[in-house]
Amino acid sequence: MLLTANWREWYHFRHQQACFESGTKFEDYVSRVLGLFHDDFVNPAPSGSLGDGGCDGLAESGTIFYACYGQRPGRDAERELANKIKSDFARGLAEWDMFHTWRFVTNAPVGPVALRAFTGLQQDHGASSQRPLTMRIFRTEELWVVVVATLAAATLNDLFPGAPGVENIELADLLPLLDSIGSAEEEPESGGAVLPVPVNKMDFNELPEASRIEFNAGRLLAPRIDRWYEESSDPNLSAKHGERFRALYQSARTVTTNPVEILERLYVSVAGANFRMDGRRANAAFAVVSYFFDTCHIFERPLDNAPAH
Repeated sequence: MLLTANWREWYHFRHQQACFESGTKFEDYVSRVLGLFHDDFVNPAPSGSLGDGGCDGLAESGTIFYACYGQRPGRDAERELANKIKSDFARGLAEWDMFHTWRFVTNAPVGPVALRAFTGLQQDHGASSQRPLTMRIFRTEELWVVVVATLAAATLNDLFPGAPGVENIELADLLPLLDSIGSAEEEPESGGAVLPVPVNKMDFNELPEASRIEFNAGRLLAPRIDRWYEESSDPNLSAKHGERFRALYQSARTVTTNPVEILERLYVSVAGANFRMDGRRANAAFAVVSYFFDTCHIFERPLDNAPAH
């Protein structure tokens, strides 16, 4: 699933909060994140006088070496960071001979003293050196862009539980469809093939004008939904979703007969409680719910006043 803008910003904020931690709390967070990012990440436990060899983690069959430093309050952060870069690198170089990429992860500001120490090591291990290495500093924003933001949404929710709306989604397997139709850059399709939502059914269920506008806007995305179901590996997926929509609709009817409240419950079931904060996600929710409204899986049919088939 692709993250919507508001959810991504929420996870980004939680990442920034974690990176404000000092010392071992930050380092523990980095270790956990890298363990989710690399399937073979291992942070060696210190062993007697050998310590951890300046290593805070190896990944990709030992080819990527991580060193980490969480800023300690009340210290000369600039010089301490420079010394940490040099000492961790020297120990790692002496005790680990398989890595070709060295990454230093820190939440400390990288000033001129620390930067000179780092670039000096880069030059010492350039392409023409005896042991060429790719060396990078990952500050908190680089850690977000390169590592954390690339994690799957389910993994991010395990890392930072409680994303707004995630726990309320009852049709979670529709999220890829929402992302597909909500993230497309092209204009919605229009023309003779895209008809408005049937007025008689809207009238019969007493949907207000605002709901009709939402449905008619969402209806423009119906061809994309058709294609998504046609391309699914399960030929019965649309019917299965329709049955679940009918069950959700019937459940909502036991709580309220107000059509606006019923619609809102269906929107939340599809897209989460805060779906209206993201315009594209809201339009995608309108499209999906109107799609199943139009196929008679939800709300009443005007011809016989029977429940949706």
